[in-house]
Order: sequence, then C-alpha cells, then structure tokens
Amino acid sequence: MPILRLAVALSALAYGSYTDWRTRTAPDSCWLAMGAAGLIILATEMVEEDWDPALLLMLIPIGWFFFDLLIERRGIFEGGVNVPPLALYVVSMAIIAWFFLDHYHEERFWALLSVPLMFLLYFVLYIIDVIKGGADAKALIALSLLIPWYPVMDGLPLLPLPSDVAQYIMPFSLLTLFYGAILTMVVPVYYFILNMVRGDRRFPSMFFGVRMDISEAKKRFVWPMDYIDGDEVRTSSLPKGPESLEEHFASLESKGLTRIWVTPKIPMLIPLTLGLVIAAVVGNVIFFFI
Repeated sequence: MPILRLAVALSALAYGSYTDWRTRTAPDSCWLAMGAAGLIILATEMVEEDWDPALLLMLIPIGWFFFDLLIERRGIFEGGVNVPPLALYVVSMAIIAWFFLDHYHEERFWALLSVPLMFLLYFVLYIIDVIKGGADAKALIALSLLIPWYPVMDGLPLLPLPSDVAQYIMPFSLLTLFYGAILTMVVPVYYFILNMVRGDRRFPSMFFGVRMDISEAKKRFVWPMDYIDGDEVRTSSLPKGPESLEEHFASLESKGLTRIWVTPKIPMLIPLTLGLVIAAVVGNVIFFFI
C-alpha cells in the first residue's frame, strides 16, 4: 500500500505541477483522483488488516468532508435549506460524536480522526492566507487522505519515527508542507546570485525578483514589484498583485519606465512535490533532533 499511495500522489502532484507551471492553474481532477484513491486504499487496508468493522463508518465523514471541500455546491442555507449536504453533515458529526463516546480509547479511531483534522488545518491556513493558492490547499487536503500515515518501505524512510504516536503529532502531509516551505528558501538565494551576475544590485529587491523589460513582463507569469505611489515610483519586495496587470503596466509606462523589477509566480506545487519525495525517502528530521 505505501508504494501505491506514493505512486498516486507523485503522479497527481507532478501533473498538477506541470499544468500549474504552464498555465498557473491546476485541475481539481488531480486532487479528486487522489482523494478517491485514498478512500479506496484506506477502506481496503482496514478490511485486510482486520480493523474493527465499526470504524468503517468513519469513512463517511472523512469522504464527505473531503468532497465537500473540493466540489462546488449551493450553500446549505442559500435560497432555502439545501437538505442533502445538511443531512450529510448531521450524519457525519453524529458518527464522530458516537466514536468519541464509545471508541475514544482506540488508537485507530484517533488515526482516522487525524485525517479530517488535517483538512480543517489546511482550510484554515488557506483562509488566513498562510497557504496562498487554492490548488496548494486542495493538494494538501487530498494528500492527507491519500497518505494519512507515514509510508514505510524496505529501508525507507531513512529516519524512522520514534513512535507510532509521532505521526499524529506531525502527520505526513504536514511534513511534506514543511519540506516544501524549506525548499522555497532556495529561491531568494538563486535570485541573489543571478542579480549579482547581471549587475542588478538593489537591496532587498534582488532577493525577491529580477529586472525585466515591461514588454517581456506582459508575456510572463510575474507580479510587478514596482508601483506608482502619487508621483513617485516605489518598489515592494512582497507585492500582492494588482487587480489589473494591464492597467498597472500602463501606469508604469506612463512614467517612462521600460524595465522594472518583477517577481515570478512560482507554483508552490513544485516544492510540495519535491517535499513529498524528501519526506518519503528521508523521513522526519524534526523528530531526529528532538
């Protein structure tokens, strides 16, 4: 099962990274496929390993929460009561409440409960803008379902977990995000070296982007770092992105600018994919140093 889980995850993330790089969009079908595969594999694993049959009921809230996060629908109280999703939420919460009361002592219940808890975590991180892209949040939510616990194979990961409980303290998908975030720290170093070679030495902009002709920037997936503030041209190292790029570029050109600082839109899915590989091969370095 670990190899199958990793194969599905890597395939979906690699394809999502490719489309995100080419078009800056990633199809939801990638994450839906990951989640569907995760449910099937999880159910199969539970049956083959003789889990308490009652725990199969936990797949109802897990599956419903997952698909409801990824598939658009009418709000529960939008235009009247939307009965089907409301009923599914009532049933799902009732199942979880029953397990809390009757199976709270079972480790496997908490293992299953960690999956929707990770859904909630990534949803909150997206809402508060810690995770910037919707595709990134969906990918992590799907990964939480597809690989709910650390994949263990012959000789891998290189750093085994100190205990089974450790994987619930920092689930595998969260470790993947951690490694992905670490990898993004390479980008400022790359920009610094590139700008030093080119002679574009402006601090701190040289750590966050490059200089580019406006005519070229219009064709690329970039955010302009330069902007007009009153009558002055200023530079933001961490631009949020204007509502209209066309108008933004026009305003810069009106000031006689032909070359500006820009920061490329680098899809987070790429470091997440690499982070998945590192997490599977290396394991959790945090527990190694604790």
